[in-house]
Amino acid sequence: MRLTRPRQLAFLEDLALALADGLSPLQACYGLAEHAREQGLTAEQRLAADLIQALNAGQALGSVLELWFDRDLCMLVSVGESSGVLEQLLQQQRRFEEQRQQAQRAFWRPLIYPAIMTVIAVLASLVIGRKVLPKLAGRLPEDDWPAVSKTLLTLSDGPLLLALLLLVVLMLFWSWGPASLINFRFRAWRVLAARGAFMIRRYFDAVIILQTVTVLLNAGINLDRALVAINRYGSPGFGYAVHLMRQRLAAGERRLAQIFDCGLLSPRMLFRLSNGSRNATEHGTLQRVAGYATDDAVAALGRLRVTLQIVCYGLIFMLLALLLGGMGAMLMAVTQQTMI
Repeated sequence: MRLTRPRQLAFLEDLALALADGLSPLQACYGLAEHAREQGLTAEQRLAADLIQALNAGQALGSVLELWFDRDLCMLVSVGESSGVLEQLLQQQRRFEEQRQQAQRAFWRPLIYPAIMTVIAVLASLVIGRKVLPKLAGRLPEDDWPAVSKTLLTLSDGPLLLALLLLVVLMLFWSWGPASLINFRFRAWRVLAARGAFMIRRYFDAVIILQTVTVLLNAGINLDRALVAINRYGSPGFGYAVHLMRQRLAAGERRLAQIFDCGLLSPRMLFRLSNGSRNATEHGTLQRVAGYATDDAVAALGRLRVTLQIVCYGLIFMLLALLLGGMGAMLMAVTQQTMI
């Protein structure tokens, strides 16, 4: 049973606070289980019970959380648990999550109306173009059909209308992409990403990596060990990027912009990494860029929303013009033919 994203974050925050108060993980889980029982929260009580069972068996927290939590949160817990910086990681993630949820709400809400209207316009075009208009057109010779009516008949007769809807879906796929299917270990995905695909997903992944590395560096862990921890516990989507960064570190590269140039950060963020102060620490530079990268991801989401709105309203206008023009022109032609 998987908790909702807000409940996942709330549970982890409560766990981190208990650990920060000096309780052991086992004591913290017993406390969470008791409080969940008192409030009648069945899911949280079962989760705490699973964690207690795992800890008593000598297992790590991350091994149990995979059944209940999203992959990126499991990574943060595993990295934070092994490095002793769980509370700091979760605080960073909470701030980022608030920004991401706000950006996603701002993305989807304005698209609900144009998306519904686009579907309605497509269905209306199919019904009128396939059911109503052919009956009217049957009263006229084909040579007398108005041009706009012919266009509507042609458009509704084939798969072109559905292809227009598919175009909108493909735009969303190209810009965002389904995270569960994309794995940059495969060359095909990397080729698409190199041509600008999956921008939204890559930017948000970059923020998670930057924030995690920043906290680990601040805790005294060097960059290579931080990347090892992320590679070990992170999602498969991080694997290729982290492997590439570790290769560059092993080759003696020390410039952050070159190390993090793995297809996740935008050119603007790499430019900022290049311009880091000579007196700044690595974690200071990365922390500064992580904030900018979050703003960059949110801005990219806003640009995608505006583009989809323009496309949807453009389709709606085009289809309505064809519907009204095609029906009106055909009715006038049939009326004139009847009068003659």
